[in-house]
Amino acid sequence: MLVDEPAIDREFTYVVPDELASGRVPVEVGTVVRVPLGGRSIRGWVTDVDPPRPAGVDLLAVKRVSSVGPPPHVVELARWAAWRWAGTWAHFLRTASADRVVAGLPSEPAQWPVIAPSGPPGGTAQAATPDWVSAAWASDQRSPAVMRLGPCADEWPLVTEALRQGRSLVLVPTVAWAARLAGRLRHAGVSTALAPRDWAGAASAHAVVGTRAGAWAPCGRLDAVVVLDEHDEAYQSEAAPTWNARDVAVERARRDGARCLLAGPMPSPDAVHIALAAGGSGARATSSALSSMSPTSSSDPAATTGAPTMPAFATAPRSLERQAWPRVGIADRRRDDPATGEWCGEALTELLRSDRTVVCVLNRKGRARLAYCASCGDLACSTESGRALRLEGHQLVDPHSGEVRPAVCEACGATRFRRVRVGVKGVAEEMERLARRPVIQVVGEPAAGAADGTAHSSSRREHAGRRRAEGPALYIGTEAVLHRVPSADAVAFVDFDQELTAPRYRAGEEAFALLVRAARLVGPRAGGGSILVQTRLPAHPVVAAAATADPGAWLDAEVQRRSLMHQPPAAAWALVSGAAAAGFVELLSADPDASALDIAGPADGTWRIRSETHQALLGALGRTERPSGRLRVAVDPMRA
Repeated sequence: MLVDEPAIDREFTYVVPDELASGRVPVEVGTVVRVPLGGRSIRGWVTDVDPPRPAGVDLLAVKRVSSVGPPPHVVELARWAAWRWAGTWAHFLRTASADRVVAGLPSEPAQWPVIAPSGPPGGTAQAATPDWVSAAWASDQRSPAVMRLGPCADEWPLVTEALRQGRSLVLVPTVAWAARLAGRLRHAGVSTALAPRDWAGAASAHAVVGTRAGAWAPCGRLDAVVVLDEHDEAYQSEAAPTWNARDVAVERARRDGARCLLAGPMPSPDAVHIALAAGGSGARATSSALSSMSPTSSSDPAATTGAPTMPAFATAPRSLERQAWPRVGIADRRRDDPATGEWCGEALTELLRSDRTVVCVLNRKGRARLAYCASCGDLACSTESGRALRLEGHQLVDPHSGEVRPAVCEACGATRFRRVRVGVKGVAEEMERLARRPVIQVVGEPAAGAADGTAHSSSRREHAGRRRAEGPALYIGTEAVLHRVPSADAVAFVDFDQELTAPRYRAGEEAFALLVRAARLVGPRAGGGSILVQTRLPAHPVVAAAATADPGAWLDAEVQRRSLMHQPPAAAWALVSGAAAAGFVELLSADPDASALDIAGPADGTWRIRSETHQALLGALGRTERPSGRLRVAVDPMRA
């Protein structure tokens, strides 16, 4: 029996009275019960039935059998996740359990529905399954397939092909997307559960659709697993343990022998690593294997004939992928006349004064610390790490690495630099005068009573709906604006360099994700939508990939960079922080396998533990006793 107390991560033995054992809820592995512990009645989960009885111990009795819980194979999956992310078993069983009492589960249907070939919803004639969709499912079952398709492409063919394999689990990053896809499946006559809301129904449904928590749905043995937008940060828990639903779904597919597909507009290095590790003989993919990986398109015979590849990496036809991207324009700020101002170049000025609905993204509310050459406009970046440098007096400084050099431009040798200062509020005030129309600010959480999260104008406080009625709207905000505005004709990134040079190892991936979100806001190329990127780094792989609607070169560069710098997924990381962190790191340093760990810190109260393999890192973390006090262990955190 495991009690629902994360601080007590151990099992206890209890006795189940006969009257409870014969109740309506069967007592089996995963059943939720109430047990006495320390004078209190605490929720717990059955983790074993009829274990060896401890000698000379009077066992306490279970007080109540409360509810059906996660099935045994999900309980074991939770045990694995507790090891994988250095967390507690109870934390994952909480996520895998229903939020209400479940007295019983529905029986499985006697016959699965017949899934027609994929085609347009509501159409009278269903088209045959496209070859590129078949290629995504033609890989060896041991290795997850990685599928690349444009941001505005329809995922329906991939989902229906998964359903033709059998019982399917489909994960998406947002609740709205999950609800939309579940409704579409039900309309097509497929028995569908929306997890975690339809927790009990997931046990018998043909298709289970959910967000992050959907990875723990109580389905039976799966035949297919699909993770759409596998790169999305929404799949990872921000709180420790920092588990990722994509990785849980891949492990679940492996245990069930199910086919697994990781799909999205920008295959992440993590997805490539997972596919390499699952298909190879080792437990992980080496840096050299990651670096030598090259994708196969649907035109490659290996992708269409089912010949073994490592990993299976399919793409939609080039024409379809390109049409699923809007037009992306690059505004090189180095070429703008300095008189145009700090934040607005000539291309953006023309866009703001057009009669289109425009969304402007600026990911800062106050002052930024970037600096650029006043002569040639080149951004001041570190020659070692590539991160943007701060201008402090007459020096350029990298606060993370400690690099300091004179304020001299690497491109032209000039010594005058300008700081980028203006945030959303300041830009909104200037933008309203420049565009000669109202500007709606969207920053942070939605305002009270505002369902779409729009905020007040910089000069007046008219209701946002009234402003939209007056003509095409003009929005300015942090990246939250991409989630609050339903659609737009154009999206402009006012200062994209701030995303590209952020001091995080996933900065490029996060910047690309913003472009993907913007692409879905404006729609595909045929609809006339467009994205404008203002940058002083026009040759950056992320910018080039978006402009050409082809993230392949970016992925190659990103994989190689992380391999050379020993960053996830080429290496295993853990960040340790909290009041008890110093004591924990001291104990960790005494571990027999501590020589396999690279312990750095503290920096701002945080230690970074790095290892070549997860086995070495997680083994040492699991063996180290945790001292009393607040302690946070984040394994492979996304923002580091």
